[in-house]
Amino acid sequence: MGDRYGSKTFYDLLKEAGQLHNIKSFDYASDDDPYGNYKFAGMMSKLFDDSADSGFVGRMGEKLYRLANLENSGKQAKNESVEDTEKDLCVLMILWISMRRDRRKGNSKEVEILNTPLNDGQT
Repeated sequence: MGDRYGSKTFYDLLKEAGQLHNIKSFDYASDDDPYGNYKFAGMMSKLFDDSADSGFVGRMGEKLYRLANLENSGKQAKNESVEDTEKDLCVLMILWISMRRDRRKGNSKEVEILNTPLNDGQT
């Protein structure tokens, strides 16, 4: 490959990101459909109109797709254990229940993310 221009750090980060993508893709996707986990998560997230609900469902969809990919292919997980993914699903579900309970009780603080300063007004 020819000369590279710009920041060496940038290219080092691209290499690191590529290595991480390779490891995670093994667990989360298949060669037949490398975007399958995202497509599935997107379909699941459409089940709910509320963006907070759809966010939780989408994340759970990614985890479920990972489990199915590993189980159906007979692959051994490379990035994190199957049990870690199962636990992630439990934590996501409990967080979702917690948010929904708070919302039903009127204790929820709906946050307009795009209009909220990241530093909460502190400098």
